[in-house]
This record gives sequence, C-alpha cells and structure tokens, in this order.
Amino acid sequence: SDVSRSAVYVFDETQGTLQVWEMAGKNTRFITPVGITEDGAGQLLVVDADLGYVVRLNQQGEPIGSFGKGTLNRPTGIARDAATGRIYISDTHDHNIKIFDDTGTIVGTWGKSGEGEGEFNSPTYLAYKDHQLYVTDTLNSRIQVLSDTGDYIRSIGKRGLYIGDLPRPKGVALDQDGNVYVVESYYDHLLIFNDQGEFLLPIGGTGSGVGEFYLPAGG
Repeated sequence: SDVSRSAVYVFDETQGTLQVWEMAGKNTRFITPVGITEDGAGQLLVVDADLGYVVRLNQQGEPIGSFGKGTLNRPTGIARDAATGRIYISDTHDHNIKIFDDTGTIVGTWGKSGEGEGEFNSPTYLAYKDHQLYVTDTLNSRIQVLSDTGDYIRSIGKRGLYIGDLPRPKGVALDQDGNVYVVESYYDHLLIFNDQGEFLLPIGGTGSGVGEFYLPAGG
C-alpha cells in the first residue's frame, strides 16, 4: 500500500509486471490506504484511514465489498488470525483495537486512551502470531503485546534518546524465530528485538543512501 500514491502496488517478479490498484469502490478511489492483509479466501483487506473503513479486493484488484463504515474512526493497522478468522484493526483516533469477524461484523473492542497496561495513545500498525497481538502504541513509545483474549502480556521498548529506544514507532513485524522488527520513524531505524523484548540490532539510520531511511513507516 502506498499512502502518498493513494493506491495498492502489486509486483509480479516472475512476470516482471507492476499493477496499480486505485479503486476502493465503483466510484470511490483510495485516499490513504495504510494497512493491508489477506483474508481467508485469497482476497485482500485494505484499511483506508481517511475513508474510515476496510475495502475488500479480489485477486484482480476489483472492490467487492467493505466493512467498518460508521464504526471505525481512523483505522490504520490490520492483522488477521487465520485460525479463528478474527480481524484486528487499530483505530488510531479512538485509541483502541476493534475486532471483526470474516463477515465484517464487529465482535469486540480492546483498550482505551491512556498510558497503562492495555491502554493506547494513537495505536497504528499491528502484527499477529502464536495467539499474540503486537500493537504499535505509537505515542506511548512502545510495542504492546496482548493475548488473543485481549489481556496485557508485556511491552517492548520505551521513550528515550538512544538508538534502541522508541520515541515514535510506526511499524511492527515478526519472524519465525520470534524476533520482533520495529520501524522507528523518529531516528529512522529498523530495530530488532528478541521475543522477550531485548534489543538486538539496529538497521539503517537517517539518509538517502542504500539502507538508510527518512521517516519510515509500515509493518
């Protein structure tokens, strides 16, 4: 998803082709497509923050439905539990996580505005693995880890001035070994933590060269 281009880019390395999907509906274009994930049927779910809902695209990039209108305020991140079909969406302006089923029906809400455990300040990107939801709690300068029942497990990172701190995290991803990758946009790094939240390695730094970043975001 490319926010500045207001579109979804589809790269086919084998065929050497690039497709640009711009439409969120029959007469509606994407404005701010941020989060993106697959559903259980091989289709794509695209969260558009300014439209305020989730668009479902088929494999040809054609809009075939949407959900969350009137329920989501400013949605950004999205993650899906393949086992249960639950779809987690971070609602940045409502400072919570909203949960939907595969039909697009809301089934729950976690969290509220605050700095405590399980509370959020402008949550953005999400990642889900092994019954745990990782939430980029951006303005609280941390990654919060919740169980699949919404209970607080632990936090990763803190506000600070040094490489490895998270003054402005804006992305999270996980690998098969349990390592946690955090995009830190203020200092322009990709930071790697182990599954217990211990800082392992920084990648990048501010610049325009290969391997350098400027205000990175995304998971």
